Amino acid sequence: MPGRLAMVAVVAGTVFSAISGSTIATTAMLGSLMLPVMLSRGYHPTIAAGPIMAIGAVDMLIPPSALTVLLGSLSCMTLFIILGATTFAQILSFSGASSGLVQYITGQGLSTSLIVVGMMLMLIFLGIFVDQVSMMMITLPIFMPVVQAPGIDPIWFGVMFLICMQLGLLLPPHGLLLMTMRGVAPPSVTMGHIFIAVVPYVVMSLVLLAAVFWIPQIATWLPQLIG
Repeated sequence: MPGRLAMVAVVAGTVFSAISGSTIATTAMLGSLMLPVMLSRGYHPTIAAGPIMAIGAVDMLIPPSALTVLLGSLSCMTLFIILGATTFAQILSFSGASSGLVQYITGQGLSTSLIVVGMMLMLIFLGIFVDQVSMMMITLPIFMPVVQAPGIDPIWFGVMFLICMQLGLLLPPHGLLLMTMRGVAPPSVTMGHIFIAVVPYVVMSLVLLAAVFWIPQIATWLPQLIG
């Protein structure tokens, strides 16, 4: 089967993601094991590195993703790791900053869709420079009151939030998985190869984000089915 090693990398990454819960661990493991074999079989560096980084980024959407657990622990407040974020949110609330921000945004006459698009663009931009846990702790205490005020589905928003953070892992020039791949790849695989390799998967992630935005049932049908 043509491209079978790339398919094996994707399947193996999916399985390993369900075990490890770490995007970096998945990328590092597959990059150190699969990438040399694929290169020795004649794969172009961009074709070899692309699927490995892409499936590493998708890891955060596959339970037991560490970031998914952290996201859930924030919309119930059960883990000590988010104590700082909780304190930040309380300060915003007590100071009236959260309510003031909500009133300011809603008072602009913006549609719900435009508000969500603005938040997604901000997340994608931050993802180029800020790691994902820090993004969550900084933005969620501000975003969630804005999401809840007009009655936006928090599950729908949460799925798009994770997709935007996934994009941040893959976006040049500072995507964390790009740096991880550079660390484990052979010298023959340049940073240019890695940047080019990730472009198709960034495009597919953007298409997925647009699909979830326009068809919320993609994100909500399974939670609604479970009840």
